[in-house]
Amino acid sequence: MKQAIWLDAINNHKILEYKRLKGGVSSEVYEVRTKINSFCLKRSLKKLLVKKNWIVNQNRIYYEYLWLNHCRKILKRNIPKTFEYNNNQKYILMEYFDATKFKTLKELYFKANINLNTIKSISKHLYKIHSHSNNYKTKNIFKKNNNNFFKLRLDPYFNEVAKVYPKFKKKIKSINKEYLRNSSTLVHGDFSPKNILIGNKRIIYLDAECCNYGDPVFDLVFFSNHLLIKSIYFEKKKKEFLKAFKVFYAQYFNNISTIEYRKYLLRIINMTPIMLLARIDGKSPVEYITSEKIKNKIRKKSFEIISAKISDIDDIIEIINE
Repeated sequence: MKQAIWLDAINNHKILEYKRLKGGVSSEVYEVRTKINSFCLKRSLKKLLVKKNWIVNQNRIYYEYLWLNHCRKILKRNIPKTFEYNNNQKYILMEYFDATKFKTLKELYFKANINLNTIKSISKHLYKIHSHSNNYKTKNIFKKNNNNFFKLRLDPYFNEVAKVYPKFKKKIKSINKEYLRNSSTLVHGDFSPKNILIGNKRIIYLDAECCNYGDPVFDLVFFSNHLLIKSIYFEKKKKEFLKAFKVFYAQYFNNISTIEYRKYLLRIINMTPIMLLARIDGKSPVEYITSEKIKNKIRKKSFEIISAKISDIDDIIEIINE
């Protein structure tokens, strides 16, 4: 990107330094330092940085901008401030969080730092966003990003699994239909440990370019799936990750009626094993699992969950723990 673009974005304050930040496959992200402050500049890419050819509309960054502004009204301390959105160059200028003070939840996981109070807070925050975003106005705005969600999530995750495992095609088709049928609130779409910052007694939520008006179960499964995968990957910390899995759901369901809980649970049970397979055999597999032995173990657990008669979250934990 040219420096002139940034000058316009930050009200012509002189740029002292800028550098591209690591991580992510769908955007360019920069730290931009000026005389007055440091900013984060995020620009969506048309072609994602993965092995397979993956083209997605860059306008998704606009919906992330709207998500940030919407959710900041709900969780002021937990959502970055935005300063500008540039439609021509498809970027957002927003608050920057110093890497020396903030770590991603993913980094903490890899240091075996599993704080159950943090997991509870994340679950509370997610519920608060979901429960304050289930209205016609929100639907009317964010349903326009549903096509990008399909291209970034349902197709490369679930539909890709159907190509690898044709025997699950019918099940996956049903999951996709259920997602549309149960569209009832604003969904983040990439509610992942890598997109959650922890530091200075704050939790910060980032990277909502997959946001859409959909089924809240997707966010629940997307986040909790990482706990299941890491319980298999970090064998010595299995109990801690599975405990976090249980705590995450228990906290969220504290606010939901028994009838709603049963409806949620059915969709969670159906989606969880397919999401596990998607992170191994989909278009965007988790990058740290390279061992075929661990991949096969995750596949095996996925198949067991699909074939088992599951009636509760504890049943999933029991299968993973065996």
